[in-house]
Amino acid sequence: MPQKPIHTSAVVLACLSVVAFVGWRAGAESAETRLVAQPTTIAIVDVERALNELEELSTLNKSLEANAKQRQENLDILRNENDSLKAELSELPTNAKERQREIRARIFELNETIKARFNAYQTLIDIEKGEIIGPLYTKLLAAVGEVSAREGYELVLFDDRALQVPEGVQAVVNDAIQQKSILYASDHLDITDQVVLLMNNKFQAGAD
Repeated sequence: MPQKPIHTSAVVLACLSVVAFVGWRAGAESAETRLVAQPTTIAIVDVERALNELEELSTLNKSLEANAKQRQENLDILRNENDSLKAELSELPTNAKERQREIRARIFELNETIKARFNAYQTLIDIEKGEIIGPLYTKLLAAVGEVSAREGYELVLFDDRALQVPEGVQAVVNDAIQQKSILYASDHLDITDQVVLLMNNKFQAGAD
């Protein structure tokens, strides 16, 4: 029994030695990394601005607007019918029970149809926007790579300088701070215009 504390102490010492060894290795590797690190040429891109300034996006948005207009017209037809039935219902004599029931049933059907179609159209809009933005973002990454290879940039960062930290609940403030990756960057690092110019030129030339 007297030997048990000695055995336990030996185990603890062994564990501490392992931790110390791991810590020393991590420190050594970190020092080695710092020794071999070379200066990196960095650029930033405002992705939101770049996408919004693309001629291809403007063209695609026109097709979205045409689809939205057609869907709005479909909803307007149903709403006009609904309004007409309500007007007719208000003018019916009190003894026209059968027609009143027919109109009320149709109004109920129209209201449910309008709600369902409106929700369906909203979902379609979200899907169509995703189908546009996804491929454009992929093209944007390719353009960033092309500009970077041409100009010699080794690292390109998502420009989030415009992201503001809001006032309010601590959790919201903390989330905003943690999401922000660039604390400061000079404007001369911004290659957004170069990326947009390259993509617009390719779009005008009919290149994918």
